[in-house]
Amino acid sequence: MRWRPVEDDGEALVELFGRLEIAESGHAGTTSADVRDLLATPGLDLEARTCVAESSDGRLAGFAALHPAPQPGQLRAHLSVAPDAPTGTAETLLRRLDEWAADGSGPVTMFQLPTCLLHDQLVSHGWTIVHSYTRLTVELDAAPTRVARTNPRVTVRAAADESDQRTIHAVLEDAIAGHWNHDRRDFAEFDLAQREREGYDPALWWLAEVDGAPAGAVIARDPAERAWIAWLGVLDAHRGQGIGKMLLHTAFSQLRERGHRTVGVDVDTHNSTGAVIVYKATGMSVLGTADQWRKIYP
Repeated sequence: MRWRPVEDDGEALVELFGRLEIAESGHAGTTSADVRDLLATPGLDLEARTCVAESSDGRLAGFAALHPAPQPGQLRAHLSVAPDAPTGTAETLLRRLDEWAADGSGPVTMFQLPTCLLHDQLVSHGWTIVHSYTRLTVELDAAPTRVARTNPRVTVRAAADESDQRTIHAVLEDAIAGHWNHDRRDFAEFDLAQREREGYDPALWWLAEVDGAPAGAVIARDPAERAWIAWLGVLDAHRGQGIGKMLLHTAFSQLRERGHRTVGVDVDTHNSTGAVIVYKATGMSVLGTADQWRKIYP
């Protein structure tokens, strides 16, 4: 077995992740776009904080990576081990993650399917399940792209300038305040984080207003091979009025005009505002869920 940093391993990683997903859930879901997104994650040092294991036949047997998480002061780990990996692969990768995180940079989280084959090993290494997320998707050709405007007080418009972008940021921060694992960021930090993501486009920021006052917002991303809903929020006082659906269908319409056929989103499974229900109401369907694991390093 040979260990080395990630090199030109995109398609090999798709194959590795697919083999593991088939073993854990019965079907493969990772695409080339997913892997490119992963390897282009802001803050990921491909030379110093990624590692792949090769079996004697040259196939990838395992992968590990560590990089800053979207939440300030936290790290995000990735760990995948093939079902037929040589003995010791998982243990070695887990120790490698421990070495990388030993500088005390903060808690480390990772995502695994609920049927994770490494469950017992993760527990033995001090990892615990703390939350779960749901991934949904919609085929744009079959989805409605707008909602009948039954309330003339509500309008949805694209951000026209930085002032609108700052308003959208403020709306999202207020709408998401108190949600699981969310830490407030000022506009400069938030804007920088958006610009670092593939598919960033300020033309895909929309603001919903009620009688001219901010009520909700959505931010979409437009990478080359798939579209994504990055943020959606509606202020407490305006929930239950269909504003979330209007925002989503506005995004769907624009993304379809740009040539996209599908749109995806990851959402807190236990979201107290019923976000999964809102997404389903727009025609999105659940692809699956993932558990969020966490390890606290001294």
